[in-house]
Formats: sequence, C-alpha cells, structure tokens
Amino acid sequence: MKIPLMLEKIMFGFVESQVLFVCHELKLFDCLIDEGPSTLDQISNHLKLPEASLERLLICAHCINLLEKEGNKYKINPEWAPFLSSKSNHYCGERFGHYFKTSYQIFGYLLSAIRENKQQWEKIGRNAKAINDINSIYTDFIYVNEQSIEAFLSTMWASGYTDSIDLCEKFSFAGYKKLIDLGGASGSFAVAAMHKNPNLDAIIVDYPQVRPYAEAKLKEHHLESRAYFYEGDIFRDALPAGDVYSIGYLLSDWPESMCVSLIQKTYARLPTNGLIVILEKLFDEDKSGPYLTAMLNLTMLFEMQGKHGSASDYVNWLEKAGFMDCQVIPSSGEKHMIIGVKKNLR
Repeated sequence: MKIPLMLEKIMFGFVESQVLFVCHELKLFDCLIDEGPSTLDQISNHLKLPEASLERLLICAHCINLLEKEGNKYKINPEWAPFLSSKSNHYCGERFGHYFKTSYQIFGYLLSAIRENKQQWEKIGRNAKAINDINSIYTDFIYVNEQSIEAFLSTMWASGYTDSIDLCEKFSFAGYKKLIDLGGASGSFAVAAMHKNPNLDAIIVDYPQVRPYAEAKLKEHHLESRAYFYEGDIFRDALPAGDVYSIGYLLSDWPESMCVSLIQKTYARLPTNGLIVILEKLFDEDKSGPYLTAMLNLTMLFEMQGKHGSASDYVNWLEKAGFMDCQVIPSSGEKHMIIGVKKNLR
C-alpha cells in the first residue's frame, strides 16, 4: 500500500523548508524574475553554481511547486512570485533569515524539548551566561552577533509591518500623543501608527543592540523627528511616559507571570483613558488552529518561555489588571490587536 501523499510530504517537510530557504539564500528567485524563464546551464552561469548539484535543487523546487517548467526552462510559480521577489511590496523573504539560521537548527531537538519542557539553546552551542536570567535568551542567544541580530530583526519587521498598517487603518489613535512601543524591535508598529496618525509621536523601548536598526528604520521612513529609541529593560526599568503603550508580538515570548506583571506595570503608568495595545498571533478559542499560530507556539518551547493564547486569554489578563472596554481587532493577515482602556472609576 502506497503511503498517502500528505503523510509523505509531512515526512519530508524538513527538506521542503530547506529547499525554500536555500533557493532564497542563493537569490535564485530574483534571478528567475530578472532573467525570465531559464535553463539549467543559464541559471548555473548566472549564480556561479555547479550544474550537477543545482539540478537536484531545481528538481526539488519544481516538485514542491516553487518553480514551474516550460520545456527545459525553469520559472517561478506565478502565484508565489509576489512573495518571493525582493522588489515586491509583498516580499516575505525577510522572514526566512531567523527561521533558516536559528529555528531550523534548534528544531532538531524537538524530542528533547518535549521531554525536558525547556529551551534547547545549549544543544546548538549557545550557552547563556546566566540561564536563569530570562533576558539572556535575547542578549546571549538571539543578539549574539550582528548577523544574528539583523536576521532576527528583519524577520520581525517583515512579519509585523504589513499587519500593523492594516490594524492602524482599522483603529484610530486620533487624540493620543505619545506611543510607547515596548520591546518594539525596529519599530514596525510604531512606524505604521505614526504614518496613519500625524499627531502621534513614539518612543521605541528595547535592548541597546537594537538601537542602530530601529534608528535606521525611523530615518528610512522620515520619522526621526517624531520618534526616538530608548534603551531599557521593559520588565526591570521604569517606563517612559505615554498615553498609549503597545506590546507587540512579545507576550507570547514570556511566562504568564511576567506578562501579567508587565500589563500591571503598564496600567500603573498610564493616565486615565490611556490605552494598552497588545499585538499577537491568536489561537482560535478551542486552540485547534490556525496553522501558523500552532507552529510558532511549538517554536516558543525551543526559543523562549512563553506560549500563544486566544483573544479571551489576553482580554482576561487585561481585565484582571483593571482595563475596561476591551476589544479585539483582527487584521486581514496573521497578527491581531487587543485594546484595553484605563478608566477613572471615581
């Protein structure tokens, strides 16, 4: 009896993802978009790669529908071209860096992670200076060198900016003056919010290693006069003053006790009618999906100490801290927004 195709694909999923990442790393997709349908020898000459090994890669890429063939010429699947062309507004290749160079490597220790219920960084040669210091996950593992920092921040920007634009179209921050983007990385949400709300300024709070990347993004978007980067530990340090605090794609990283503590800290810092904004991928209420949230929830076991939740999980945290008028605003993409208001009950 033949193995079902879907089971076969799951069994060789590790090959498929590597084919995608390596094709991207070799700039094969841009080559085919720029040069048009090309033969094996043309691609080999353009990329300066041996034909024998390149052919194996192209055959696999064709079998998994990354590429199509016209006679003896390869071309990109037109359905996927907007996402694989670095010149496209829909380009998703910036997401691949962290997954290719870190997540893929550490996933080889899934069995250990399940048995031990903890991160597996030491298995790939990254030893924290103080494994019990949760900040060392970033400072010793993710921000370990310039290449790692750039790959991680590029992934975070690419996976957050488009959804942030969408969410800022659906919710207005008119009347608010200062957004504090906690753990904001290179500022995908802050940049989107400022573009949509011209009276809103921002402070991006994150580790010192992030500063040059965040400042480069602010300059790229001509927002350096309305925002600045603040070096700080959002869990330990006093927070800058603002009337909106965003916690973007961060609460799924940390244990519940730290998440609740940060929400309470934010509540205490906000003025009356101030907002908290949580941005996360959300589980369905029965935790049956969606697919990407489920995959990343498992990834959190390897890399961080948190987990993804449903909308009601986050609303529950907000209401326990004292926030009211909580609402969930879905994006048309992968990440969504939960908002709470600090009310004066007197």
